[in-house]
Amino acid sequence: MLKVQNVDVAYGVIQVIHGVDFWVDEGECVALLGSNGAGKTSILKAISGVVPLKGGHIQFQGNVFDGQPSSERYENGIVQVAEGGKIFPHMTVRENLLMGASCRDKAWKKRQVTLNWIYEIFPRLNERLNQESRFLSGGERQLLVVARGLMALPKLLMIDEPSLGLSPKILLEIYATLAMLRDEGVTILLSEQNVAQALKLASRGYVLENGRIVLDGLSENLLENDFVKRAYLGL
Repeated sequence: MLKVQNVDVAYGVIQVIHGVDFWVDEGECVALLGSNGAGKTSILKAISGVVPLKGGHIQFQGNVFDGQPSSERYENGIVQVAEGGKIFPHMTVRENLLMGASCRDKAWKKRQVTLNWIYEIFPRLNERLNQESRFLSGGERQLLVVARGLMALPKLLMIDEPSLGLSPKILLEIYATLAMLRDEGVTILLSEQNVAQALKLASRGYVLENGRIVLDGLSENLLENDFVKRAYLGL
């Protein structure tokens, strides 16, 4: 479904991504792993068209997206959920959800069907539909931004640092929800510092350091890798 081929990304004269290659198959959950500043978010922004490529190619469902605007990629089903639980604080939960469908014609036409599905998957949000979202907890905000992304009916859902700033209890709840989405067949590209949780969810992973992929493989193999144990699992 997605192929990232020899991609370079730079902010001005500072290059932050160096020759990155990876792929995501339809219905698969793949993790981009690494510490803060490793380049994970920059890769997601390059895929969604928020930042331009310095080099390389991005192919999605057979179409090459190198210079196309982010709006065109969004219309084609590439949806990014930004880190930090960014919401429209003075809108209700339901209004936030509808915003996710508002910019994609196909999603807007099916918004009520999708809303009913969202209510089943996110019962906590269903209980707060008419509440202003500024009153949600941090974990509920994270659930809301993921649900809002799903309202766009993504073919590829990219989620950036879903565990950022969450308590261990809420983190487990978020990942249980993501596992449910994975089992529903949603294609997920996950950017995450929490390597242990991410590899329990994903089928494969890519480890980034200083904008380069230094290791990749099946999740079960990465969890047993000595480098990953020392650098990211504290073992």
